[in-house]
Amino acid sequence: MKISFLDFWPGFDQQNNFLFHLLRSFLEDIEISHPKNADIIFFSCFGKENKKFNHIKKIYYTGENNRPNFSDCDFSISFDYNDYNNRNIRIPLWYWYIDWFKVKSYTSPEYLIPTSFLNNYDNLYNLKEKKRFCATVFSAPSDLRFNMVNLLNYYKKVDCFGRIHKLKIPNGEKWKLDIISNYKFCICFENSVTDGYFTEKLLHAKIAGTIPLYNSSLNFKTDFNPNCCLNLENFDNIIEFIDEIKEIDSNNEKYKDIFNQPLFTTVPDLNLVINQIKTIL
Repeated sequence: MKISFLDFWPGFDQQNNFLFHLLRSFLEDIEISHPKNADIIFFSCFGKENKKFNHIKKIYYTGENNRPNFSDCDFSISFDYNDYNNRNIRIPLWYWYIDWFKVKSYTSPEYLIPTSFLNNYDNLYNLKEKKRFCATVFSAPSDLRFNMVNLLNYYKKVDCFGRIHKLKIPNGEKWKLDIISNYKFCICFENSVTDGYFTEKLLHAKIAGTIPLYNSSLNFKTDFNPNCCLNLENFDNIIEFIDEIKEIDSNNEKYKDIFNQPLFTTVPDLNLVINQIKTIL
């Protein structure tokens, strides 16, 4: 099978990414081709090059908070729960940050979480002593994130990392995990709250051995253990949320109860999505 990738993010490697390795896990004969010779084009939302090849079977991929337009594609892969009459496969973005295929990294992300970390919480991050209170890592401005940081700062200092903050982190997910693993808590709000839209934020905060302070749709429990974090959406307002953080911070038993909760109620695998992709190829 000849495939091509178009309109993905800068630095995207056609032969080292989640979708390519996923296909190669069950297809023996697969090769990267020029789009005009491809059997299937996978395209994303970072350009319009795909529009030159409307005569070829096209599968739209997005990890962003947008939905497929089936006038532009035959099938889609997205975070959306809606299968659009069997035309959409749900693979939320956090899947891209796990080393399912033993390749250790893609061009982006530059570090992949070993699958053994998904159900083994004696990893190097969890075992680190948490000497600091709370961190957050983000580079996209957000009023809610800033408000959360400012209010929590009245209690204890929150260390903010990212391009828009004084504290910087080198590029690469490994640096992020190494840094936030020094903290008891990590503010890891999603960019927006939409059913099914869950990125790497909760995954990273939990694997790094923190208690995640999360903000997402409450149906995140379809992917994750809802007891592994504090989700702002469970509280009437942000002040109640912060009061609960203070209580947990000052009560070691409560802290341990949440800290020891697994990220997943059922450890994920790729069997379902592989079977779904087989049906659309």
